[in-house]
Amino acid sequence: MIPACVVASVLVAADAHAGGWPLAPGSAEIITSATQLRTDQRFDSQGNKRWTSQYTKLEISPYVEYGLGESLTLIGEAAWTRETTDYFGTEFKNEHVSRLKAGARLTLGTWRETLFSLQPLATLNLMETGDDPAATKSGDMDAELALVLARSGTLYGLDVFSVQEVGYNYRDRSRPDEMRADITLGLKPWPGTMFLLKSLNTAAIKPTASGQLYRASKLAVSAVQSLPEWIAPGWSIEAGMEETIAGRSTVDGTTAKFALWYRF
Repeated sequence: MIPACVVASVLVAADAHAGGWPLAPGSAEIITSATQLRTDQRFDSQGNKRWTSQYTKLEISPYVEYGLGESLTLIGEAAWTRETTDYFGTEFKNEHVSRLKAGARLTLGTWRETLFSLQPLATLNLMETGDDPAATKSGDMDAELALVLARSGTLYGLDVFSVQEVGYNYRDRSRPDEMRADITLGLKPWPGTMFLLKSLNTAAIKPTASGQLYRASKLAVSAVQSLPEWIAPGWSIEAGMEETIAGRSTVDGTTAKFALWYRF
């Protein structure tokens, strides 16, 4: 039952990094993203917006998935970050390789046309960033276990899919653990084109050392377009935006995204 669902799902979602379906054994996907956040506002502890110093964050992050078996996909990610804070005319800069991430996604089975998977991920943080309310420092470790639900089908003759992820993230050195709940909706209006809508939600389960109980809810939209096979086989481009719509004790802002995908 699982192989049939996997094949059908991959045919529908091959052009999208939805994180819900295993890759075929021996195949891989690399997505290199460049994002930029620029803001001068943040949410206070009551969820109200407040003016703050001008903050800019540029991040470049290659993400890799590799199909190791019929139901096992390996996951890896690295990130380089440069951030700038303009504090009353004085500019502070910080740039470094900010994190390394490794894990896997294990397919459990299919129930009621939904594919269930477990996704453990470990993250080594290598840089303290200004938009992190938990004040994560270099050497801090995160360990997340997520349940992933993926489903595909058609709507008015168009290919659609959804991926839901619910995860618990353990964070060491007295930082608060986090809960994460993300939903991705995908639509393919015609071959080679994909539109993505994402709801991204993170919340601390206890206050930080400074007493902040932070949370953030974001909406992201993007379009993914495959390049012509005769020009760049296996390559796609993605462009989109991400907006923080609600939060507490966290940065408010808009993030622009551009990404290159390569599948082989």
